Amino acid sequence: MRGLRSVLAAVLVSFAAHAARADDTVDFGRSGPYVGVGASRSVNLIEAFLDGTAVLDQIHVSDSWGVNVRAGYRAFSWLAFEAEYEWLDPFRAELGGLHIGSIGFQSATANMKFIIPIRRFQPYLLLGAGALFTSIEDRHAFLTADHSAFAGRLGVGFDVYLTQNLVLNSGVEGVLSPAGLKLTLPQGTFSENGLGTVTFQLGLAWRF
Repeated sequence: MRGLRSVLAAVLVSFAAHAARADDTVDFGRSGPYVGVGASRSVNLIEAFLDGTAVLDQIHVSDSWGVNVRAGYRAFSWLAFEAEYEWLDPFRAELGGLHIGSIGFQSATANMKFIIPIRRFQPYLLLGAGALFTSIEDRHAFLTADHSAFAGRLGVGFDVYLTQNLVLNSGVEGVLSPAGLKLTLPQGTFSENGLGTVTFQLGLAWRF
């Protein structure tokens, strides 16, 4: 057993030394294009905006999964420009336990990514602007929403360079829009402006 531990320790030391030598020769902050894809786990912000009336305040909206893709160009070690698209599976909306419809979101933004280039581990702040596209699945026509509206994106996260080309990405992004949502019931019509999501993202990118 002691011999096995010695062998494993030697392998780990050798790997660490090799990685350190590689880090000395590879420029992880180099300029160039990249593409990425990842999974999104979204926590809705819809309920936070639906507090204008007692009826809207009772709406419960589920969380959702989705996917995000991006393509960009790293202009400097500390700055990149990218286009990002995110699709989310429709959020299920309920009022008093009754399913009143599902709300689907797609967002597309142009982002600026401010990076702290610490070798393989690179934290970042992301700011973006674009559009939020909304779709409603509701056979009873209880819910309606603006189909498209301006949206802003704010995110933080980090990139980990597994190799000089393959990058693991993890982050949290919020998308906010002034788009309006309307609920029509026999007792009246209720509306509020403001839609948004917060997504936890995990994905891979390829640096060219």
